[in-house]
Amino acid sequence: MTAICCEGSCRSAFVTILVSLFLCFVNSLAFAATNNVVGDSTDAELDTGTNSKSLDPSTLTDGSIQDLFRDYSDDLSRLSAAYELIGTADEAKLVDLFDQATERNYAKEDRAWKFELISLISAQLASLNLEKTVSLYDAQPLEEAKYMLYGITHAWASKDFDGAVEFARKQDTSIHQIALRGIIDASLSLPEATLMDLGTEFGDSAYVERAVRAHQLAVDLANPDEAWTELINDPTSHLEKNFFRIKHVAKAMIDKYGVSEIDNLLSSIVSPTLRFKLRKSILSKVALSEPESAFDYALTTPNDVFGSMLTSVINTWARIDPDSALTRVSLLEPSRVRDRLQQTVVSSWVQLDPTKFLNSVDSVPSELRDTARMHLIAQLSNESIEDALTVLLEMSEAAKQEQAALIIVDSWLDSDPDAAFHWVVSDSEIEGYRDRLLKSFLEKLTDQNADKAIDLALSRPIKGAKEIGLEAIVIDELSFSDTDVAMRLLNRVRTGPTQLAAFESVSRGLIFKKRTDEAIELGKSLPKRAQTSFYDSMTFSIATQEPLEKILEILPNIPAKNAQSEIAENVLLFSSFQEDKEPLSSEDVDTLMEYVNPSELQRVKLLLSR
Repeated sequence: MTAICCEGSCRSAFVTILVSLFLCFVNSLAFAATNNVVGDSTDAELDTGTNSKSLDPSTLTDGSIQDLFRDYSDDLSRLSAAYELIGTADEAKLVDLFDQATERNYAKEDRAWKFELISLISAQLASLNLEKTVSLYDAQPLEEAKYMLYGITHAWASKDFDGAVEFARKQDTSIHQIALRGIIDASLSLPEATLMDLGTEFGDSAYVERAVRAHQLAVDLANPDEAWTELINDPTSHLEKNFFRIKHVAKAMIDKYGVSEIDNLLSSIVSPTLRFKLRKSILSKVALSEPESAFDYALTTPNDVFGSMLTSVINTWARIDPDSALTRVSLLEPSRVRDRLQQTVVSSWVQLDPTKFLNSVDSVPSELRDTARMHLIAQLSNESIEDALTVLLEMSEAAKQEQAALIIVDSWLDSDPDAAFHWVVSDSEIEGYRDRLLKSFLEKLTDQNADKAIDLALSRPIKGAKEIGLEAIVIDELSFSDTDVAMRLLNRVRTGPTQLAAFESVSRGLIFKKRTDEAIELGKSLPKRAQTSFYDSMTFSIATQEPLEKILEILPNIPAKNAQSEIAENVLLFSSFQEDKEPLSSEDVDTLMEYVNPSELQRVKLLLSR
């Protein structure tokens, strides 16, 4: 290989690489993901500890890898010292440091440092002597060499893009993405199409797209006037796919020239859809610093019947100053838009500080207080059921109180279903909607724990002879979602109307799942007096959900003549009205007519003749 060396001017390139490696390093230490060398995250918090030494990193200019571990106990200080040591080293020193880093015996908790030091050193060395760095790379096992690859391909691509690509192609496919990232980050001035083709070849187009977009944005923000002129003079740029760029350049222009620039920016956009979307984005930004101005400007939006612009402003304003936002919204003419915006503000206000808002509910306009309390309950129910119940009792609108009670119960059943159930069945304040609340509670608990749900249901007595026990709600909820569990729990259902209701629910689930034979057999275990009602309840489902062949097969097995007759009648009549289906054969008609009750024969024949 021909030696490829760079002079001191390459140090700036190293700084770029080192910053990238530094961020990756911080991320890897924070999350202990030492093997994720192509991770995207660049943000992490480090605990610098209280025992680390605060030495001057410049004292390590002539130091060693050993010094880094002896003199620095926390990751951030050690990394800063490594940065100084490696960044000021000449070629010979870097080779020596590399040998130290690869030959050192690391404690288990310091294992990640080996790979990070290899990365840092090789990145700097590659900018000084690429050939030497590649020779060191070739001598390392793949699991260590891959930590050198980014720095090598970055330095190579900075001088020779084609050469770097050819080198990358020769590497193991498992590390192609690392090589690609080094090349791309060093070559962002090349045509986008060239870079995207490379991303496709190396299997990481998404990274290339992000890098190109970030580079373009940096260029745009450095000179937003020039970028905006370029965008508006190219009609092909006025596309949805370019909105990210358009949005950020427009916001930079607002930062530079103020709100007065909005009209000029919007009038430059050809696409009405893109213009509308940009208007929302700009107003959301302006609302951060000038919410009143943004709100007034949003009001001038033509044909905004749904208040999209106002919503964009209020979503931001409500997070900053909900009190002022609510006051301004309340000045609008009464409308659905105003009502929705008021609810948005109240919801945001509650989320900012539920505990503080608890003492501020009375400052909200009276017509919004129950809405505010409902949002407050949604927050409090996750922290304190007792506080949520206290707020519930302060609500005056029955409909909103019921919604709030549902919110409480949904949260409560996760933490203490027994207590939640006791409250639902006994609290006198919820009498008006107790049954609906109880049904909702049991249905949701059934989805989580069917056995627990039926235990609670059975704990409540059946008061009257015709009343249906709560366990029927549990069985009904399971009848379609988990029919087998529903069948298993049938033997726990209390006799009488409750048993019949539960059996009928399960039969509907069985028929829906094409298990009609099982549904028919299920009814035979009921008392004789209940079987008639049971089989009558399934006639419509069988007639509409089963094919004719199956119906003719199962009719003889139904031990209820009235049910047989109803099924036969339904099939005959439905067939006569459905023009899109093949008519019944005379033989099928005769067979079905045999099951029709004699008292109904004349009526059925008359209907069929029409």
